[in-house]
Amino acid sequence: MISPLEFKELTLESLPEIYPYLRGFKGMSCDYTAGGIFMWIDYFKYKYCVYKDTLFIKGLAEDDLCCKAFSQPLGSLPLDASVELLKDYCNERGYRLGFSAITEFNLEKFIDLNPQSVYPLRQWSDYIYTMDALSTLSGKKLGKKRNHCNRFMQDNPEATFEPVEVGNLPMVMACFENVCSDGKKSAMAQYEREQVWKVLKNLPAYPFESMCLRIGDKVVAFTVGEVLNNVLHVHVEKSLRGINGSAETVNWSFARYIREKYPEVEWINRQDDAGDEGLRRAKQSYYPAFLLGKYNVLF
Repeated sequence: MISPLEFKELTLESLPEIYPYLRGFKGMSCDYTAGGIFMWIDYFKYKYCVYKDTLFIKGLAEDDLCCKAFSQPLGSLPLDASVELLKDYCNERGYRLGFSAITEFNLEKFIDLNPQSVYPLRQWSDYIYTMDALSTLSGKKLGKKRNHCNRFMQDNPEATFEPVEVGNLPMVMACFENVCSDGKKSAMAQYEREQVWKVLKNLPAYPFESMCLRIGDKVVAFTVGEVLNNVLHVHVEKSLRGINGSAETVNWSFARYIREKYPEVEWINRQDDAGDEGLRRAKQSYYPAFLLGKYNVLF
């Protein structure tokens, strides 16, 4: 059987077509958000196809950029029907079907289809926090974070937390330029920087919430996130070194802002640590409610 699936390039112009399927996904993974997809299009070589009211995304495996892989299909087709369509597609092209970054909550549906192998992606687990914890910073565990925020506000009583818009965008970009001078040279770090620049330059095109922390005419921290269903996904969070408490304050302020604007949001996904020890320590210091495990599934 000739596969009816035809994949095409993902661009910003594709976002209105695919976003309803992302909104329909009830999981908590950052991989099924506009930011999770569009900020990593070039890295994972994403392409997409919509067939029978179902979104298919093709790319590369998160743990091996030499292996082709698919995301979980989203839409009207049952999973078994989608898998059969993808098997036909892969058979025609001479490679086996693999899915990457399937979350632990959806894994059982794939196991029911008798895959050849399943294995965890340990360094790609998403850090999930409760909105209540990060918006209040209450309790003994988060006492140091709360103290840093209080100290920042005492030292900078004129500081404001405001939406990123045309008037302050140059200051936000200046802040990011200073952050980029920290000397990190890894390929992934450089790629992430390039994508943040693209997001800032095309911010109105995305369904994002973006806020910045400003002292006078200087932005000292900013953040970009996306609300899908009852989860806030934090895609970008940057702060200047040497401004004590700015990182903790932008984190705390963003959580409070989202909680007030979207009272239905219960969880915050601060994404994975990609195996980076510094990121791991930073994310663990906020005491996640749990880590959302992800798996590769091969047929």
